[in-house]
Amino acid sequence: MAEYILKVGKKGELNTPKKLRLKIGLSPGNEIIATIKGEEILLKKRKTIINLLEEDSITSVTEGEIKKERPLLEKELLER
Repeated sequence: MAEYILKVGKKGELNTPKKLRLKIGLSPGNEIIATIKGEEILLKKRKTIINLLEEDSITSVTEGEIKKERPLLEKELLER
């Protein structure tokens, strides 16, 4: 696992090295999820719906199942 040093700016922003950004495909406007474990911070790129659609599928869903779950999915998306 590679390690990178990030520098904290005056306003608390994290400056990421170019190699790190290229390695995980990080672009301006992407969102990062930060998880705190004690004194450690785990950062991971938040996937967009486009990222999820481009991934290989692990299951199939029928149109009926989508219609049934749509209200719940819409609610979850609006809460983000």
